[in-house]
Amino acid sequence: MKVLLSKFIESEEQDLKYIKDSHIQLAFFRRKTFRDFDHEDFKSRLDSANIKVESVHAPAADIYHSANDEFLNMLKTIKQVYNVKVVTLHPQRGDRRQARVQYKKVEQEIQRLGLILAYETFEGEDANRKWIAQLHDMHHYFRILDLPFLGITYDLAHSSMGKCLKEIRKYSNNIKVIHFSDALPEMIPESEEHHQHLPIGMGRYPTLDFIDTLIEIDYKGFLVLEYMDKYEHLLRGDAELVKRYINEEKEPLRALVNSRKKISQAG
Repeated sequence: MKVLLSKFIESEEQDLKYIKDSHIQLAFFRRKTFRDFDHEDFKSRLDSANIKVESVHAPAADIYHSANDEFLNMLKTIKQVYNVKVVTLHPQRGDRRQARVQYKKVEQEIQRLGLILAYETFEGEDANRKWIAQLHDMHHYFRILDLPFLGITYDLAHSSMGKCLKEIRKYSNNIKVIHFSDALPEMIPESEEHHQHLPIGMGRYPTLDFIDTLIEIDYKGFLVLEYMDKYEHLLRGDAELVKRYINEEKEPLRALVNSRKKISQAG
């Protein structure tokens, strides 16, 4: 597996200091930001900071956004400018049958781009607002669609804490990207999601057991550390400890996780 940092971009002047000299998943959220963005100029900024884009998290556009070829043009821009293979997508509200119809229309063009479109998993209330959201559902329905470019982005913080280890074992072959962070599962979901995307050790999820499981199954995809913005300064250091953990130098990350848990419990 390859460990990446997540970096959400809202403007072309975004500060890159915390991700210099790193391999990242470049993430966009707003469709308008992506459309109006000078991608070529920003790619030059990334190159100057020795930042390697390994994957892109697309903005909130889905196969339904076909007006003016928005969805397909977005994919073309991602491929032409950032030259990645795996693109994370947020599933949007829509009808499954319509998704199938729309994908069949552009199937050959997407295949020519050589992209894997990895839909992100969601649970709970979020699942009711999207055409597809849960891991087991994606696994089965993507087989029905029979589109070789469809894959899955598994977000640990969106998963059920009691099921995550079993899920990753069962469905790992379809999972191209994992968004990795800690979370507080007992908190009531809120719009700002302050209980999710916490640094490793600040929540209740079995983060170390999760990495151990990935090692055991020989996971081959991207493991992307995705933290809330206010913890961005911790990403690079945590990623280095995760890499060392994967390479059998486990004690430094264990010590960090235990230290953070003690602080969280004391608070």
